[in-house]
This record gives sequence, structure tokens and C-alpha cells, in this order.
Amino acid sequence: MKSRHSLARRIVIVFVLLTLVVSSLFSLVVMQAVSYTEDYLSEPSMRARLNEIVAAAAKGQSVPLDKDMQLFIVGPDGKPPLPAWLARVGPGFQEASRDGLEHHVLVNDVAGTRYVLVQDQEEFERRETMLLDFLLAAILFSVIAAWALGARIARRVIAPVVRLAGQVQHREQLLPLAPPLASDYAPDEVGTLAAAFDTALGKLQQALQRERLFTSDVSHELRTPLMVIESSCELMLAQGVGDARQETTVRRILASCVEMRELVATFLELARAPESQPLGDGGEAGLQALADELIARFRGEAQARGLELSLELESGGEGRYPAPLLRAILSNLLRNAIHYTDKGFVRLVLRRGGFSVCDSGVGIPREQRDAVFLPFVRGDATRGDGLGLGLSLVQRICQRQGWRIRLEESRGGGCEFRVDFYPA
Repeated sequence: MKSRHSLARRIVIVFVLLTLVVSSLFSLVVMQAVSYTEDYLSEPSMRARLNEIVAAAAKGQSVPLDKDMQLFIVGPDGKPPLPAWLARVGPGFQEASRDGLEHHVLVNDVAGTRYVLVQDQEEFERRETMLLDFLLAAILFSVIAAWALGARIARRVIAPVVRLAGQVQHREQLLPLAPPLASDYAPDEVGTLAAAFDTALGKLQQALQRERLFTSDVSHELRTPLMVIESSCELMLAQGVGDARQETTVRRILASCVEMRELVATFLELARAPESQPLGDGGEAGLQALADELIARFRGEAQARGLELSLELESGGEGRYPAPLLRAILSNLLRNAIHYTDKGFVRLVLRRGGFSVCDSGVGIPREQRDAVFLPFVRGDATRGDGLGLGLSLVQRICQRQGWRIRLEESRGGGCEFRVDFYPA
């Protein structure tokens, strides 16, 4: 599972957890050592004192006790009896509790007489509590120090990675003259990563250079034949074409030639212009004027397929927009709608701030609607020989212009491609 924390925070967390575990284990060992030392030191001293007491009692003498000690002697007849909290003690060294306080108890049976020596551990327990409080405070201080030290070390460790990320994300790094990244870093893991980025960026630079050269060559090579076709059509129309059907054909060729020239310019601009720069150096036109032009162009194709192609104005097609880009969007959407609709209608609806292309086709399932904007994805592979690039081109143009395109289900069935010039 992916971590939601940054690398720096994970380093700090590891520092804190490691310090907490180590300091807790150390404190536990200290407390166990203190407890063992207490028993280890108390038993010999109490045994020596009890031996003195037994020897003195055999001689009819008495031995003074320390203020923290008590002596109980039970005769062979079991009298006087031991206090209730000592009733279960047996021979040897042990601990007993009285009113929540721990006592060390040493029991020795001599000639039927039981000697019970009790040492109060209140002072030792108080010092043990102080030691425990000190250890807890030390653990807390260690955790705070580990957090501060971990944060500082994390910043220093992550700094080269952050710097490398900034360099990789910088657009100038894709320029042919951009300096290599690995030379700025030590030959460690970050340096190895920088060298890998150098290799990847080098391949990307080569790919971008090949794309720029390709688009430049294609644009240059296509302009000449297009200009020849365009000028020939204009010359034929200027000289006059006797047959009306021939004149219609020539005008269609001329219109298609102009559209191809605009498309070539659009493709070239898409490939060359920076991502943040809007497109549109081919002049502007009104939405309704372009809509009327394209409806007239595609009406014959729609009628040949038995479709009703119409233009509907909801609130007017006000505003002026880059003509080549808007023409490319409208022509691709109308061509797709006509191509994938078997019967019914194709409708171009102009509204405030955008337009929609609606059809009465079979529609596209909801789970596949996002995929139709991907390159080389076609709605129905059994229709025609298209490459599936039209909608991808439309989406790229919309993204560059800050417009929004989305696919919805039309009210009468089929699809509605909705374009908003001023998305919310």
C-alpha cells in the first residue's frame, strides 16, 4: 500500500519510532537491573543480620534492629502468631505486601522456632519511583530530540532530491543545450538517479527534435501541392466552368484544400507552440458564420446517408474565435456524428458560451466515454478506415485554448458532444 506521507516525514517517523523503542527497552533493562540489584544486595545483608539475631538469642542476648526492620519470633507452639499479611510466608527470602507497600521478608527456622525478619522498602520504593519518573522524562526528551534531529537530517537528505526534482520539472531542461544533471551531484544514489534522468531526458530531447523536424518537413512539403491545387481551382473558377456539376465539384475541392491548409497550420502550431500558449494565428471568425459554412458543406453527405442535418440557435452564436481551430473542432464533430449515425438526425446547437453536436445514433456506454478522446481509439471499428485521431485532436485544441469538451447522452438518444468556451 502506498504511503500518504512524504519521504521527509517518513524519515522523521522512523527516527522517532526507533528512538522510542530503544529508549523504552533501555529503561526496561534499567528497571529490571535495579530490581535485581535490590534483591541481590538486600538478601545477604538481611541474612547476616538474622544470623546475628539467632546467635544472640541462643546466648540470651538481644541485637538492636535498624529502624526499617521488624522481627517476629514464633515458638514451637506457634505462639505468638504472625500477623495476617505474613501468614503465608515460608522459609527463605521473599517479598510481601502490606497496605500497598513492599517489604522484604527473610524466614529462618531454628530448632522449631521461626525467626521472621522484615525490612521496610518504602524509602527504596520512593527512590525507585523517582528513577522511573526520570526514565519516563528521559524517554520523552529523547523522542523530542529525535524528532528535531530527524527533521533536520531529513531536510538535508531530501534537499538533493528536491533540487533534482525541480531541475527535471523545469522546461528548460528539455532544451538541446541544457547542461547534464549528474555533474551537479556526488556519485551516490542521487547522482545515479540524476544520471538516469540525463539518459531519459536525452532520449526525450531526441524524440522532440525528430517530431519538430517531422512537423516542419510535413508542413513545408504539403504547402506547395496545396497551393498548386488551390490556385488551379481558383483559376478554373475564374475562367468559368460550363457544367454546374463540375463547378460544384471544383468548389468542393477548393474548400477541402483550404481546410487542409488550415489543418496543416494547426498541426504545426500544436507541435511547436508551448503548452501554456493559446493557439490561433489564422484569424478569427464568428461561431454562427462557421456553423453555417460547415452545415452547408456537410449537408450533402448527411442527405446521402438519409440524415437530417440542422442548425439550432438557443441563444445566438455571439463572440469571435480562432477560425482554423474552431473549424477543425466543428468539422471533426460533425463528420463523426454523420459517420456513426444510421438514421435520424445530426444537430448543431449554438448556445451562450459554447455549442453542442447531437445525434440520434446508438450512443456510447458511460464507461467508454472517456476513452473516445484517446488517440487511435475508435467508436466502432467496423465502420470505415479512420485512425481514431479526430476526437483526440479536438480535445487537444480545447485543452490548449482553455475550453472544455465532454461527452453526454443526448436527450433523444445517441451522443451529445458539448463544448464550453468559458467552463465554470
